[in-house]
Amino acid sequence: MSKLDNVKIAALKNILKKNKLNGYIITDFNDLKYFLGSAVAMPGEAVILFHSKGLYMAVRSLYEASFREQFPEIKTEGCDADRAEQIIKQANRLGLKNVAFDSSKEIYAAGKIFAGAGFKEAPGLITALRVSKTEYELKNMRAAAKIAYAAFEHIRKRLKAGVTEMELCAELERFMKHKGASALSFQSIVAFGAGTGNPHYMPGNVKLKKNMPVMFDFGCIYNDYCSDITRTVWYGDKPAPEFKKILKIVREAHDMVAARAKYGMSGAEIDAIARGHIEAAGYGKYFTHRTGHGIGLEPHERGDISQLNKEKIGLNYCFSVEPGIYLLGKFGVRWEDCFYMTESGIKIIN
Repeated sequence: MSKLDNVKIAALKNILKKNKLNGYIITDFNDLKYFLGSAVAMPGEAVILFHSKGLYMAVRSLYEASFREQFPEIKTEGCDADRAEQIIKQANRLGLKNVAFDSSKEIYAAGKIFAGAGFKEAPGLITALRVSKTEYELKNMRAAAKIAYAAFEHIRKRLKAGVTEMELCAELERFMKHKGASALSFQSIVAFGAGTGNPHYMPGNVKLKKNMPVMFDFGCIYNDYCSDITRTVWYGDKPAPEFKKILKIVREAHDMVAARAKYGMSGAEIDAIARGHIEAAGYGKYFTHRTGHGIGLEPHERGDISQLNKEKIGLNYCFSVEPGIYLLGKFGVRWEDCFYMTESGIKIIN
């Protein structure tokens, strides 16, 4: 039985019609997963020509029989040579005159081949589809989030003097895969002490000591969809007063966004909720990144919650809310959950 999602197919057909195209080439690994799910084997091994008469796939011969069985409505041919050239030949056989490709995601060599064949550059058509999640996608994102939240409760119990950042990273990965995750959303961050003051810290062999801040930033993939959470805690019985103050400010900023972000707001307007609170508290210059980013098949997708994004956040857009304050050389605090937009405001993905 086919795994194609007819709602997604119909949406792409509508976009092609609006753009007066009768063909669109899909090579990006995550765009292919959007339509085909986990059936896509490895990056670069399949190319789809989506056209007004149906779908055509040039795939590595190793997977040809499997794809034909899973997707009987896609005309599938094995091709171990240049799949870009194979797609061009098929477009010509079909007599397609207005074919486009995503120039923002195409590798240089294939982009030159497609452009040389007279195909048009039309970046971001599938990106625009992917930003608003279906209920199936939200279901998988909730499952990924539940694993991540359980992982945090698991890992915080394993904080003890002498454990290293990398040891806790390894345990996070083991736990999440044991609970059903297929992979990490990204390289997990476990930071101790001054390392928490670096927003994109890379964990090492630093050992935990009593009365230190600890930051966890991690996520996992479930059925192709990502989760992402951050928690900052204090290890020990004597939290520094400045740490307690900043943690309170950051969590208030996070909770304000959760309560006040509304359908119709832009990414910049939502960012201003968190940023305004942190600035009013006197720490504006220490909030050095955007409030959030889109999330879905990839850990960072379209739909930024940032000062630069004037685009409205549409229904079922999924994004993180992660305000932070970073005092380099001392410590930092970040608190993050992922949400999706509804007509009545944003709801946490959990």
